[in-house]
Amino acid sequence: MPGSYRLNIYYLYLIKLSKWLMLIMPIVALFYNENGLDDFDIYLLQAIYSFSVAVLEIPSGYMADIVGRKKTLVLGSFLGAVGYLTYTVSYNFSGFMLAEIILGLGGSFISGADSAMLFDSLAARGHQHQYLQFEGRITSLGNFAETAAAVCGGLLAALLSYRSVYLFQTVIAALAVPAALLLLEPPKDSTIERPGLLHIIEICKKSILTDKKLSSAIFLSSVTGIATLCMAWSAQIYFVTCGLTEVTITPLWVCLNLIVASIAAFSSAIIKTLGKKFSLLLIIVYLPSTFILLGWLPLIPALLCLALFYAVRGYATPLLKDVINQNCESSTRATVLSIRSLIIRLGFAVLGPAIGLVSNGSTLFLAFILAGILLLLLTCLAGCHLIFTHPDIFHKKS
Repeated sequence: MPGSYRLNIYYLYLIKLSKWLMLIMPIVALFYNENGLDDFDIYLLQAIYSFSVAVLEIPSGYMADIVGRKKTLVLGSFLGAVGYLTYTVSYNFSGFMLAEIILGLGGSFISGADSAMLFDSLAARGHQHQYLQFEGRITSLGNFAETAAAVCGGLLAALLSYRSVYLFQTVIAALAVPAALLLLEPPKDSTIERPGLLHIIEICKKSILTDKKLSSAIFLSSVTGIATLCMAWSAQIYFVTCGLTEVTITPLWVCLNLIVASIAAFSSAIIKTLGKKFSLLLIIVYLPSTFILLGWLPLIPALLCLALFYAVRGYATPLLKDVINQNCESSTRATVLSIRSLIIRLGFAVLGPAIGLVSNGSTLFLAFILAGILLLLLTCLAGCHLIFTHPDIFHKKS
């Protein structure tokens, strides 16, 4: 890889750091409660964020394929900083909703473009086979950053206020802007001759319907993404429902993110050791089952199940993204990855508020059990699709 393209990886590391150095995560549910929001409001806000991402998900991915990954990453990074700045001056649901919409639009421009930039930067030297390794490292870095941020965020909240944490988060988000500006656009294997809406529809049709291998990978990765995204927010509400405060939530969040980071850092080696078949079976069966276990078990064993969930999550995203990348062209890679993200966001926009409604009407624990049953059915369907359309993946150790 030319030296300039190698530097892209380090700039992507910095963008990931600014995105995942989430000081707010240990106190986000507490911050919302402090400002008068209930469980349904919290899920609704995140559904609005997901819908905001979804609105431009595919168009922004297509834009990355047409005008370049760099330009879309710059725009997304800028909007991310503006979104958190909006949070710092907001005190009610309406203000938070505006902030989430801005963050969602920013997220849509980053989603897909970052992974496409990584894969194509590696492909510039013929090292695309190392994507799983580097995606795992970046995922690990992001989770280590989130771990450190959990400690810092909890301390800031204890020493200053919940709102001050959002002010510091704005500064961190702004660091992605210069990193994105320093990226160098890598070459693609082909160019799009006649860009437009019809071509977007053609890519979507091929990815979801025509190309069976690609569609099966997108299906499983998307359902898994819905499960992990729901858990990221459900865990926070679960902790508060169980009566925990930032003093207890912070170390718990640190431990969970250390698990993800450690597994992600060695995801390639772990998948080789377990074998792809067993690795995928854990993703398909255990991840959704954790919701059922959280709703059924007492706190301590439930936390142990949650720890295993985060361990499987550590290698799940790099593995499933690698399967998608290996089955799509670089000229449409960002668009294809955005299709995956769109499905995840739309799925969460529906399932998140549904969990909140059941929680408000009955209990959070019943909501978890019902969500887990639904997700388990979907992952099993996705797994069967993968078996029939891409059976060789279950017989490879790497």
